[in-house]
Parts: sequence; structure tokens; C-alpha cells
Amino acid sequence: MRAPHGLRRVLLESFVRDLNAGLTGRLEVEALRVRREQLLRKELQAQVNAAGGAATEARVASWAERLRGTPDGVLYPRPGRPADTRFAGLRRALPLGPQQSAAIDEACRSLGVNSFTFFSAVFAAVVARHTGSSRALLGTPVLSRRTLGSYELCGLFLNTLPLIVDVDWELPFDVYATQAVARETAEVKRDAHVPWLKIVRELRPDRSSSRNAIFSCMIAMQDTTAVDAGAPVRSVREHGNGTAKVDLWLGVTPTPHGWLLELEHDQRLLPAPIVDGIQDSLLGAVAQAAREPRTVLRELFHDASAAQSVQTDGYWRQPPTDTLSGWLEQAVRSYGSATAVDDGDTRLDYAALEAQVGQAASGLRALDVSAGDVVGLTTDQLVETIVAMLAVVRVGAAYLPLDLSLPADRLAYMATKADCRLVIGGGAVTGARVVPLAELAELAELSAIDPDPPGPGAGTAEQPIYVMFTSGSTGAPKGVLMGDGPLLNLTAWQVAALGLGPDTRFLQYAPLGFDVSFQEIIPTLVAGGTVVSRGLADRRDLASVVRRVEDAAVTHLYLPVAALRAFAGSAAEAGVGFDRVRVVCVSGEQLILDSQTRAFFAARPHLRLVNLYGPTETHAVTTHVLSGTGDWPTHVPIGHPITGTSAQVVDRTGHLAPPGVVGELLLGGRCPAEGYVNDPEQTATRFVPDPYGDGPRPVRYRTGDQVLWDETGTLVFLGRNDDQIKIRGYRVELGEIESSALELLPVRHAVAAVRGDAAGRHILLFVVPGNGAEPVESDAARRALSAALPSYMVPGAVLTVAGIPKTVNGKVDRAQLLTDADRLIGAQHGVAASGAEPVSDPTLRWLEQLWGQHLGREQIDPDASLLDLGAHSLMALAVVATIELERGVRVPLLDFFRSPTLRFLAGAIGGAQ
Repeated sequence: MRAPHGLRRVLLESFVRDLNAGLTGRLEVEALRVRREQLLRKELQAQVNAAGGAATEARVASWAERLRGTPDGVLYPRPGRPADTRFAGLRRALPLGPQQSAAIDEACRSLGVNSFTFFSAVFAAVVARHTGSSRALLGTPVLSRRTLGSYELCGLFLNTLPLIVDVDWELPFDVYATQAVARETAEVKRDAHVPWLKIVRELRPDRSSSRNAIFSCMIAMQDTTAVDAGAPVRSVREHGNGTAKVDLWLGVTPTPHGWLLELEHDQRLLPAPIVDGIQDSLLGAVAQAAREPRTVLRELFHDASAAQSVQTDGYWRQPPTDTLSGWLEQAVRSYGSATAVDDGDTRLDYAALEAQVGQAASGLRALDVSAGDVVGLTTDQLVETIVAMLAVVRVGAAYLPLDLSLPADRLAYMATKADCRLVIGGGAVTGARVVPLAELAELAELSAIDPDPPGPGAGTAEQPIYVMFTSGSTGAPKGVLMGDGPLLNLTAWQVAALGLGPDTRFLQYAPLGFDVSFQEIIPTLVAGGTVVSRGLADRRDLASVVRRVEDAAVTHLYLPVAALRAFAGSAAEAGVGFDRVRVVCVSGEQLILDSQTRAFFAARPHLRLVNLYGPTETHAVTTHVLSGTGDWPTHVPIGHPITGTSAQVVDRTGHLAPPGVVGELLLGGRCPAEGYVNDPEQTATRFVPDPYGDGPRPVRYRTGDQVLWDETGTLVFLGRNDDQIKIRGYRVELGEIESSALELLPVRHAVAAVRGDAAGRHILLFVVPGNGAEPVESDAARRALSAALPSYMVPGAVLTVAGIPKTVNGKVDRAQLLTDADRLIGAQHGVAASGAEPVSDPTLRWLEQLWGQHLGREQIDPDASLLDLGAHSLMALAVVATIELERGVRVPLLDFFRSPTLRFLAGAIGGAQ
């Protein structure tokens, strides 16, 4: 058994020797006292001498500089992770046994490293895996004795220094250990005299938390516990004392029976299930590194349990047919006089719906629409929209929502990319024929085509159902082609999970171009329920939506996360109890609950809040339900996968991640779309083989979202690993905005960035003018971009900068750009960021503070357009709801958009009061 060089016979052997002498009456106390006092004085003077001088100060500065560039990784970085700790710890003993210990010793010999380097190398890789990093920062105690005589002394002659290890996952372990790690351990040994306290003083870390301010993980090589045979002291063991000085501590001790590993963890910061995963990683990596030192670092680890990925919520209703199109057609023909669609003044029963769908399908066949074709929809009335959707599906084609408010060029691109040559509805779409729904009925009457038989290929599991476009990083949107199979699975889950039936009245709130619209319409119809329109309520006017929900006896509704708070506030202000509403679904971005929203649901305990997650490429795949009056979290998890799907968290090593480890979420099973329409290259990039899947098409979709499994086995969303964001529930690629700016504006660099949270989230665009060009005028730039981009992608402001700052890694420093945003916006409006004239009117001052919370600004010109400063419709909804709640004044949203200034709002409040 090889103990770490220089650490043997440090503490325990001298202590045990004295203890044995005392127990046998041979301890000469007075003689030892005099000698050891002399030895101690020598040692202390030697340490004082070593700690001073210019060379030591230079090493202190060097260590501090390295640590500034090495942020400590966080184990189990879940939202709401406690900033402070009570230091309550638990210690686990992990004896390795003689055979494995011998393999470790042999690996050390063959590599030419000591055991400290070997175990530090393994532990650094484990910490890097579990912090989701490519660098590990470990604290380690190092022997700081400077005199030979000090080895007779029993005492803690130790210093603490950091081990900073770069973990290249593609390196073989032997290269990594003998080069990267051996270099670091040698440096630590060389600098054992450099006082840790001096490094800390030079570094000046943030001490706002009770946790260790510099490192959260530590490795300690312990002294041997071997004892002399026949001596009074038979065995030695250091026990934990129920505390944890750092988040995670690894002790490594050579014992007569082999190596002993001990893990001590902070119970508050690292619950037992999280430490179980760390333990599995550690033991597996130690064994693999000892068995085969040439193993590539990522392959030191193995997959966590694949069973976690398919631990679903359990809801399911067996469909009566093998296809969604068949189930839908059967349902429409079965419910007869029951109301299928309630469009305010118009109600359509299932019999009438079936007749109209049959006519429209015949009209489509008369126009030679067949299986696999794509048909656009620009209808603006709910009844027409549903008839057109069902008719397209019935002939085996896919429907493509086309929003006529989008720029004409974007609509033309979408239609061309999807090979869409026919559009049902109104308006104009370049390159496609637009046919009103009524004309399809006329064509059906003139033709001899039977409306009942499905088209060739219709009603199969491979049938496409819809194409929906999302923002694309290449500068052009991507069309997602969703097939029958995944949507059949989603519908079967939703009917069961949301309790849909003939008494269901589901509000149709989402634009048709949101995949949520499918969930509002199709599962409701197959269950024999009623799809309820918004009537005359504008989507942005949530007070009107609240009244529609109440008046129309809605039982289920689906809102974007960004609208939930304003919706709840409007309902609370109106005193609406929603006695008939049973389920409120939300999706689109991370759900954050504030006290107002919690209070809304607490006052209505019969409501279930269902948080759903899923990109357009897969539809909704995970779900987390909140109900009753319990303790609802602020950061709501995204939960568990629905039946028939899988949610795989893949970490930095490429393996299924243990609990608590951040990784990319990949979605498999019966949920991935067919791919991006007419874009095989992009499809191959994001839709990848699923090694854990089965069936005829084992594919999983790479979401780019960062998640982790928490200690209860629930998925928690953390953010993205790229530049894709959500604005007002829409998915936005910052690269598409930047690409459009470079094409449309006289600039040579363009960087889009987002700031604010929830409803206050908005986009800013920073541009560097072209050579010799004047600074870009924000309003003109926004108008140019609005001709090419949807409104939700148009930046709130376009800001001219001299250059684009970069991080130390050479990446665009968006954080620095956002730091300068207020100054740039203030200069744009002739208001100095630090010297603006303060607002004196109390109402204006209150409005300035209110808007400032959403816009991330301290001062706002009362006459500046809030829309130019980054405000958008959902943000305005939230502010208008707050004005009504706190000032008792209802400001019509459309009036605000006509005059979006603080002064207008102050006048509206003053006039009403």
C-alpha cells in the first residue's frame, strides 16, 4: 500500500507511538516536553521565514490570479439552492478491498505517479462531471512542516491549497494523470509554504454566503492507520463528527486491508440521492482507471439508470384506432348533435362539422390534393379553421398555419420551403393559390368525388399532420413536419391526463401557428367536447379573456407562461371564482410563480395548474401538476415525460446523467417529428439515433435545453446551451435576428441580446456601423427589421456601439453589452443615464418604478415611447393589470398602444381618479 509521498508518519504514527508508550508506562513526559518545545519553536520560525519574502508574495499573487479565472463549479445547481448552510454532514465509508487496492497500486507504479495524483485525477474528473464543467477546482490540505524534527510533533502542520485541473474529456486517463494532474500536484507540493490566508486576502472572495468562498470540494490524503502487532493500540480510525466543512469532501486512507475512500457531504446542499450518483461515478471511475489507465476520460463513467428516462406520469387512454386521423374521423361522426365548436354567436354541432369537413375534403381532392401534400391555412374564424384543419388531415395532407400579419417575404419563404401550393382562407401568399373555404364546398358540389373515402395514404401512422415553422439560427425559419404517430400518442395522453370528455369546454386561445393550438382543438374533439373561441376578446386583453372564460363556462384553458400572472391578476380583480374551470395549462418558457399567482390558485383550490414542456420538434413531452393549497415552488419543475415518450439527460461525458448533474435534454419515444421539411442537413443535426429506443424509428431530438433530475427524480429546467430564447412564448434564435440585421442594415457587426424576466423579457440589438457609415437610427432600423421579422423578434431598441466586447475565451460578451444598454438608450433619447432630470410627479414616479422593474431601467423619459425602450404586449398586459389592481383604474390596452408613454398612463390614472 503506497501512501502519498511525504504524508506518511505525519500525525497518527507519532501519536500512536506516544499512546502506546503511555499505556505501557514508558512515556517520559518531562523529557519529551522540553525536547518538543524546542522542536516546535524551530518549526514555527522556519514556517515564518518561508512565508515571507518577495518570492512567496509573487506566488500568492499568481495563485490569486489563477483562482479569479476559475469559478468554483456548483454541485447540484438546482434553482433555489440554499446560499447558506448549517454545516450538517454525513460521512460514507467506501472500502475498496485488497484486490482493487492492489490494482490501484499497480496503476500508480505503471504510470509513475503517487497515489495522491491518481486519486486527485479521478476525483477531479468526477467533480467536473457532476458540476457540468471542463475544469475542476479542489481544495487539498498539504504538509507544511519545514524541519525534520517537526515529524516527532503531533499537530496539524498543514496548509490548504487549490488544485485546478483542466479536464479534457477526450484525453486518455494515463496522459491526463501524468501530465495535467501531475503538474498541478507538483505545483501544490512546491508551494506548500505559501500561506492560504494570504492567497484569500489577495483574492478577496465574496463572503456573502456561509459556504466556503473559494472551493466547494476537497480531497484529503489521510495518514496510514497501520499499527504495530501486539501493541496496546489495536486499530485506528478517524470518524466523522456530523459536520461538513465543504459541500463534498473525499478522504483517502491507506489501511492494512486496502484503500479506504470516505465521502462526506453537506446534507442541506447535497441530499442523499445526489450523493448516491457521485458515489457511483467515483467508484466506477476508480475501478476503470486502475483496470485500464488508457481509458479516455469520458469512458471512465457509465450511464445512469435508463429507467429514469421513461418514468412517466402514467396517464393514458387506449385510442380506438391505430391512427389519429382515424380516431378523429370516428369521433366527428359519432357525437351527432353535441356542440363541437362554440364561436360566440355561432355554434356548430358534430353532425354539421362532419358535413362541412366532408365537403371541404371533396373540394381538396377536386384540386388534386393528396397524401403527403402541404396545404396552408389563413382562415381567421374558428369554425372555418377547424373545418379546414380536419379536411386537410382527412385527405392525408398536412396543414401549414400562415399568419397574414407576418412579413410577406417570410410567408412566401414558408410556403415555398414546405412545397405549399394551395392555401385555404383569405389574403395573399406569394407562390400559392388562395382558395376560400366556401369555394371548396362549391367545388365539392360540382365534382362527383365521394366525400367519405380517405385519400391514398391517408389514415396511416406515417401520415403528416401539420407543418409549423420556428425561428432558425441560419437566418431563415425551419418548418417542423409532425406526423400522425407522435400526435396520436399526445392525444391519448391528454384525454386521460386532463380528464377530457363530452362535458369539456376547451378555450382556443393560442395562434394556430403555435403547436399548443393542436392540443386545444384535436384532443377536445376526439373526446366529444366543445372547442370554445375567444369570441370578441383580444388575446392581449386578458381582462376580456377572463370574462370570456367565465361567460362561456370554459373548463380547460392553455396559456403562455408570460400571460399567467396578468390573467390571474385580472381574474382576482374581477372577483371571478372560475367554478367551472378545472385545469389551467401553461407552457412556452420556464414557469416562475410569484405570490400573486400563488394566492390566485390558493383561493381556488379546485384548479389544477399543469406545467408542460416541449419544443415544436416534439410537441409537449413533459408535465408537472400543481394542485391544492400545498407549498408551490417558485421555479416550477417540468416534471416527468408523458406516456410513450422518454426524457434523456445527457451530460458532458455523453452518458445518461445521474441525479443532480446538468445535461442536455434529448426527447425520444413517440414524440419526435419527422424532421425539418425539405431540410435533411438540419434534420440530421437535431434528430439523432436513440441507442436506448426501440420500434421502427428509434430517434431522439436534441433540444439544446439544460436540465437536471432533482433528488426526487423530477426534471428541472435550467436554461439553454446556445443562443435560442423564448420571447412571449415564441422560440427565437438570436442568430436569425443578427443575420437579418447584417442583411438589411448598414452595419458590419450585429449582436442580439435579451434582458428582463418573464413578461419583461425583451430583445436589444447592438450594431457596429459599416466603415464610414453613420450611427444607426433605432426607429428606422426597427422598421427595416419589422419588414422581415415577426413582431416578437423585432428588437425593442437598436443601439450603436463602437465595437463588440469579447470574453476572455473570445466569445461575444453579451453581459457587458447589456451593462451599457441604459446609457446607450438614454443617449439615444437625449437623456443621460446618470444625469436625467428626476420625475417629480408622484404618479409618474410610481409608473417609472413600475416600468423600470420590467425594462431593467432606473430612469425613463416620461415622453419616450415605451415600445422603443423594449416594451411589448405581454409586458404591457402585466403593467396594465398592476395599474388596475393597485390604482383601481382600467386602462384599455389598445389605448396604451396608441400612446405608449408614462405621461399618457399618468393622465389616464389622473383622469379616472
